[in-house]
Amino acid sequence: MANEIHADYESGNTLYAVARDGAAKVWYVTGQVFEDWGTGSRDADDYDIALADKGGGRYVGDFDSSIPAGRYTMQIFLQAGANPADTDSLVGASQLIWTGSGVLTVDKILANKAVQNKVTGAISYYDDDGATIILTHTPDDGASSITRTPS
Repeated sequence: MANEIHADYESGNTLYAVARDGAAKVWYVTGQVFEDWGTGSRDADDYDIALADKGGGRYVGDFDSSIPAGRYTMQIFLQAGANPADTDSLVGASQLIWTGSGVLTVDKILANKAVQNKVTGAISYYDDDGATIILTHTPDDGASSITRTPS
């Protein structure tokens, strides 16, 4: 996938993103692991994900496909110097749900293909390509309720 990270900010600047997990740990790009900020004397230059200025105030970047599926916060920083630094200003943040192969959005669940297995009851929701499964859940039919378990 590409361009999963989006940020709006005045064009002509240098922005970068930082991915954080639910425990507020930051994605160390080279080490391919979430860690506390500053582990091993690392700084913003070790955690940055480059964003490209597409004009009109829109910046985009690629979410690292090595990051496991989950919900993440994308922090957007305005780079002041030649390299990302811990003193750069935070200019935005957003939530991103990563399936392991793409970003999960309500639009994809509602507008794209969904297939239910009649034997197991599992419902698989597909990405824009109609072939990549982005979410599967299996309803559990009890006596008085139906429980949905995403996987």
